[in-house]
Amino acid sequence: KIVFPKKFKYSEDLFINMTIDDNSRVGKKGEILPKKALRELSGIKPGDNILIVAQPGQLIINKIFSIEELLEMPIISQGTAESIEREIEEEVKIQEKLTNDDH
Repeated sequence: KIVFPKKFKYSEDLFINMTIDDNSRVGKKGEILPKKALRELSGIKPGDNILIVAQPGQLIINKIFSIEELLEMPIISQGTAESIEREIEEEVKIQEKLTNDDH
């Protein structure tokens, strides 16, 4: 459970769509240390594996979830890749038809 620092007056209900921006400095040895609120929001803890993607002018840090963490995540869809793809294609057709009917 995330406990928001007192300086952040956000409801935990907004957590899913929440972002936090924070200015930091790079240390003398090049280390980047995100503040606690950023680590908590991203779910990154000491010892976690991360993937760092470098692009001009930015670094993108993504948590690499362990098998245990992945197994604890809610299932958002069931079926084979093909059946899920068919469902998506059917939904796209329905949405396109609804959009065309409105115009």
